[in-house]
Amino acid sequence: MSMLSDAGLGDRRVTLEQLRAFVFVAEGGGFHRAGRDLHRTQSAITQSVRKLEEILECRLLERRQGHLLGLTEDGERFLPAARDILARLSDMVQLLQFPELAGRIALGVPDDFAVTDIHQAISRCLDVNGKLRIAVTSSLSSNVRDMLCAGALDIGLFKTALDDDEPAPGDMNVASSRVLRIEPLHWVSRDRVDFGSQDEVPMVSFPEGCAYRNVAMRMLRRAGKRIFFSYVSTSYDNIRRAISAGLGLGILPRSALEKDHLVLSASDGFPDLPPVRLMLAIKDKGGIYGKFADFLENTLTVS
Repeated sequence: MSMLSDAGLGDRRVTLEQLRAFVFVAEGGGFHRAGRDLHRTQSAITQSVRKLEEILECRLLERRQGHLLGLTEDGERFLPAARDILARLSDMVQLLQFPELAGRIALGVPDDFAVTDIHQAISRCLDVNGKLRIAVTSSLSSNVRDMLCAGALDIGLFKTALDDDEPAPGDMNVASSRVLRIEPLHWVSRDRVDFGSQDEVPMVSFPEGCAYRNVAMRMLRRAGKRIFFSYVSTSYDNIRRAISAGLGLGILPRSALEKDHLVLSASDGFPDLPPVRLMLAIKDKGGIYGKFADFLENTLTVS
C-alpha cells in the first residue's frame, strides 16, 4: 500500500543522502553508476534507497533478481519532488556563495531537446535574483548556433551529435563552450521493424537543422537506404506522439522515450547511433554571463 500522501517530505527521517541516492539511481539507470557519481559504495546506495522506501512505506524502484527494471508508479510520482528539493538546496547554496545577479541576458534554448528542466532552472534562478531579466528564445539547435555567431544571443544552449561529420562547437566565435550533458540516441518505433527489409525508411523528425535529423540522414545514407519524412514537427510532444501512433521511426535520446516506444537495436539490423550532447556557449565570460552560465552548468549537468 502506498503511503506517499501520508508520510510526505515532512517526515524528519527522510535525509538528503537518501534523496540523492534515489535521484541518482533513477536518473543514472543503476546503483553502480549512482555510487560512482556520489563517491559511495554500491551497498551504501542500496541501503539509502531501501531506508527511504521503508520510511515512505512504498516501493520506489522495480527490481528483479538484483537488476533495476525502472521506477514504480510511486517512484515516478516521487522523483520530480525529490529532484526539485535537491535543486532548490543547490540554488540556496549558490545564492549565499555568489552576489545577486542583476541585468539582462539574451538566452537561446533548443526546442528540439527535452527542455523542461531548463525551464525550471531558469525559473529558480529568477526566483532568487529579482533584478535579473532573461529574454529566452526557443528554436532549433542550428538556429541557436547561428544566433550566437551573429551576436544576437549572450548565452546559447544547443545540442550536437558526437559524430565525425558534426561541426565542432569550438569552431564557433564564442568566448567558451562546455558540455552539460551527454545522452545516448536510440532508434524508436511503435512496432518491431526489420532494418534489412526497409528500402525506404519513414522518419518522424524535427525540421532541417536538427541534430537528430542530421544523424538519421547520415546513417541511412551510409546504409544505402532512402528516407521518407512521414511526419515533421518542431514540437517534442508531437514527435513522440507520432512515433507512438506508428507514423514512422524516430531518433530520440533516452530521456525522451515514452513507455510505448520500442527501442530498435543491432538485433533488428539498425546501426549504432552516436550520442548527443547538450552544449552551453557564451559570447562573453565576464559579468553576469559567466555567473549565469555557471548556474546553468551546476543545475543541468548530468554525468
